[in-house]
Amino acid sequence: MTPWQKQHAAFEKKKAAEAAKQAREERRQKQPIKVVSVVEKYDAIAVTTPDKPPKQSLLAKFKAGLKPNESKPMLDVLGKMWPFLLVFILILLGSGYVVSPLSKIGSFKTTGNVHESTKQIAAATSIKTGDHVWKIVKAKQTISSQITKAFPRVKSASISLQLPNHFTAKITEYGESIYLKTGATYQIALSDGTLLTSEAVDPQKLNAMPVLEGFNQKEVEQFVKAYETLTSDTKAQMTTVTKVPTKATTDFIAIDMKDGNQVRVPLSQMADKLPYYKTVAQSITEASVVDMEAGIYAKPKAAYQKELDDQADKDKKSDKSSTDSSDAKDSTSQTEKSE
Repeated sequence: MTPWQKQHAAFEKKKAAEAAKQAREERRQKQPIKVVSVVEKYDAIAVTTPDKPPKQSLLAKFKAGLKPNESKPMLDVLGKMWPFLLVFILILLGSGYVVSPLSKIGSFKTTGNVHESTKQIAAATSIKTGDHVWKIVKAKQTISSQITKAFPRVKSASISLQLPNHFTAKITEYGESIYLKTGATYQIALSDGTLLTSEAVDPQKLNAMPVLEGFNQKEVEQFVKAYETLTSDTKAQMTTVTKVPTKATTDFIAIDMKDGNQVRVPLSQMADKLPYYKTVAQSITEASVVDMEAGIYAKPKAAYQKELDDQADKDKKSDKSSTDSSDAKDSTSQTEKSE
């Protein structure tokens, strides 16, 4: 080709390329522009978060730290030795506890005691600071018995442990029931019938409870047992109790009441019959004697006393007649023997 032909061919090729580029630009401008939203862009981005490694147990970490050829033998040894290791640890802990201050009694206190002090109760138990906790725990029943034996007023004593080393004795005492008068001396009888022979009685308190006159220990226990079954209203009415035996009833007693009446009842039947007094008293209009020896009836005190005096005179005459008759028989017998 001639130089001119080559230039013309290059020009035609360049012109065709520009025409094709212009055509492509025109087609692009005619197409709609797509707007990509922020959400689409975010979704289009592949979010990758690193996975957390799973937690490993202490044994797994220990196993992972061992060399492959060491793992199994070491684990086998530990599997066989762990019971011995556990025993060793327990012995170590136990030895540490025994020599520590926590193994010794820290304090001893009491609750519910009114008449005995904590110091007195502690002395009766022989508990001392420095005693081992478990020694006291094992001897709780023995300690409780020591307290009840040492103090007649104590009904029960319960020993409890407050961890780590503090003890409490819960005391329950017998209540005071009656007074016993023997001559010019007064003694307190507890609700179980026990007489407190070593305690002085405050004369100003004698009106608070019934006073038994001339009763022996057995009779006091019998009276208290029946007395404790009565209602508080009936017990509060009693003042003085005396023995008034009859030929038919040797345990007959007379109970003076604060309302002015007197109740006469067999001691052995007191718990059964005395509860009826409240009903009988409601129908009484003057100071009377409520007799519960055979049945239950009430009679004014003057009339009842006259009846007693008449019966006493009658018995006295009967006794005298019997004595005279006996003497006459003895005299006749002696005369016949002398003849």
